[in-house]
Amino acid sequence: MTFTNYINLSGFTIQHASTYDERLTRGGPTVIRYGYNMYDVFLGSDSRKRFVGNAEVQYITPVDNTEGGRVAYYPSLTIKPSSRFLINLGPSLDLDNTAQQYVTEVADPTVGPEFGGTRYVFGRLRQKTFSLNTRVNTTFTPNLTLELFAQPFLSSGKYTSFKEFAEVKSRRMYFFGRDNGSTVVANTDPQSGKLTGYTIDPDGAAGPAAAFTVDNPDFNFRSLRGTSVLRWEYRPGSTLYFVWTQQREGFDQFGDFNFSRDRSALFRDRPTNVFQVKATYWIGR
Repeated sequence: MTFTNYINLSGFTIQHASTYDERLTRGGPTVIRYGYNMYDVFLGSDSRKRFVGNAEVQYITPVDNTEGGRVAYYPSLTIKPSSRFLINLGPSLDLDNTAQQYVTEVADPTVGPEFGGTRYVFGRLRQKTFSLNTRVNTTFTPNLTLELFAQPFLSSGKYTSFKEFAEVKSRRMYFFGRDNGSTVVANTDPQSGKLTGYTIDPDGAAGPAAAFTVDNPDFNFRSLRGTSVLRWEYRPGSTLYFVWTQQREGFDQFGDFNFSRDRSALFRDRPTNVFQVKATYWIGR
């Protein structure tokens, strides 16, 4: 919906009911994946102006559960000091909760035949992701331009609420540590005190099912991608491109989001640099 020539406001909604899903168990039986309702709102200013601001928000509410949901923010700012210079900043923050995140599968002969003697373990994944798309374009002359792009990316994931499906083609789930007398014990390294995994007993010490261990699935992932392209048209139709790309990334298992800590670690990660030169030559008449 457009109110003026300078401000644009739009939005949409998606209602996605719970559905049968044969892929949620990674090759196991068909179960029901929870549905969701998504709401999206976009607000943008006049793209012809020197300062251009946009903002988009996505909000997701879960269906048939209370553990899912998502909120994502996508603001952006474009600055055009002159016809030869452009700066674009596009940060994003994504707070995502997934109620049925696959973790692992464990062979267990006490499981019913409908599951093929296998326990399919799921958890609630609480993921936080921040990124910042940065672009700088400069035109020195009509024949000489420079384009710069950088994208720092930080993401963390914490697993809780381990569970399994109670029945095939069902949305009902048994929560370990709450249902059927089951227990969940966190395991830590005796020297560092870091979490190493979980020991889960599906029916408690008195039940026939054997306890099993799940390695710590928590993660912290970080990366930085950067590209610069210098373009020189040294004669009409003939161009030289000088390209430099850098990629660096790292992984930890803290599980929590700490911007200062992960940002500092990112610049300590070893980078991979690639330099390329491309030339074209126009053979005219």
